[in-house]
Amino acid sequence: MTAPTGGYDTASIKRNALIAMIVGFFCGGMIPGVLGLLGYLKADTEPVTAKKFTKWAWIAFAILWAISILFFIIAIATGIFSASMTTY
Repeated sequence: MTAPTGGYDTASIKRNALIAMIVGFFCGGMIPGVLGLLGYLKADTEPVTAKKFTKWAWIAFAILWAISILFFIIAIATGIFSASMTTY
């Protein structure tokens, strides 16, 4: 017998958490991947908690990407990637 889900569509929650987990591990890092995994594992027993984990996985993914893009822009602006050498 399965646990009562309170009217939530657990298949949809599991699908969204699985997508967040895969995208998180491959493109976002460990934090979004683990949060997506926790959302996937909790979908059958605690759908409300699973939705929260999935939401936070996407938020962590967006924050990490924004920080990466900001770092790249700052690196280009400050000339970190320039290969100029001065000799005296």
